Amino acid sequence: MSQQFTNRINTVRSAKPRLNSSERRKRVVPLSYQMLSLGLNLVSYLRNEWAADILSNIWFTVFKSKPKLWVSEFWQRADSCVEVQLEDKSIPVSFWGQGPLVVMMHGWSGSGVQFRRLIPGLVEAGYQVAAFDAPAHGSNPGKYSHLLEFSDSLVAIQQQIGPVDTVMAHSLGGMAAVVAAQRGLSVRQMVLFGPHLDLQKMYQSYSDLLDLNPKLSNKFRDKIGQKMADILGVDDVWALLTPAILLAQSDYQGLLVYDNEDEEIPQDQFKAIEQHWQGCRVLKTEGLGHHHILKDETVIESVLAFMSGPDIGERKFNPKAF
Repeated sequence: MSQQFTNRINTVRSAKPRLNSSERRKRVVPLSYQMLSLGLNLVSYLRNEWAADILSNIWFTVFKSKPKLWVSEFWQRADSCVEVQLEDKSIPVSFWGQGPLVVMMHGWSGSGVQFRRLIPGLVEAGYQVAAFDAPAHGSNPGKYSHLLEFSDSLVAIQQQIGPVDTVMAHSLGGMAAVVAAQRGLSVRQMVLFGPHLDLQKMYQSYSDLLDLNPKLSNKFRDKIGQKMADILGVDDVWALLTPAILLAQSDYQGLLVYDNEDEEIPQDQFKAIEQHWQGCRVLKTEGLGHHHILKDETVIESVLAFMSGPDIGERKFNPKAF
């Protein structure tokens, strides 16, 4: 199968069933945090400031799962690994292949391993691929992280490894990639999978999923807004972290990939990204949700077609074997 990409929307359909509201809550918020939110809602009527502080800490907390053998084996199969230095820590960055550099940026509580099915085709197409776990993610030490650590990881790779041709990013990694471009990262193009580019909508979704009462929700918003403004060194983080502002001066081309049943990000945010990312191409999927979009073979083939031209469909590779 060969594909020609234009600025029109290409659609990929899946037989994967749509998530109901209960499944959506389980996917996004761990049960322990759902129970905690019930308690904090009650406590907030007496100690709202304290309850908002707890929620603010949770906002910056990385959810880690137990290490799995196959994940360790994935990283061990890399061609090489380099320690990239950040301001006060370092992260191991793994590399496969040779050629123009494609850097993978995962989302919050995610991992570079999520891009494993894309790597073989990219290497075969003549790219070098870099993947890593952001600070406090994967086997990296720490419990907390924030947007700027994600963005500065990308900038540090460019500074210490060399020019970056493409960034592929998922979820919050999309916001990190776009912010990195404003902080010195220079790329030819980006491929954004289900990107989160609107802080207000991110906060609202989080608040709604936790069923926070209005008093606690507003104080929680104040807390995270102030912390993120301090981290980024801006006065109004809510005005800055929107698709309209983040993409206003984008000089990179790219591909936007999103699903019409994304259980974490509202559809109007994707529409706003389409509107403000001038010249981006769009691949819209159906029934894959927020995470399965990185696993679907048809999506992988379509992304490789975008990266390598219409003849990619004639090439033979097996994403599942990687």
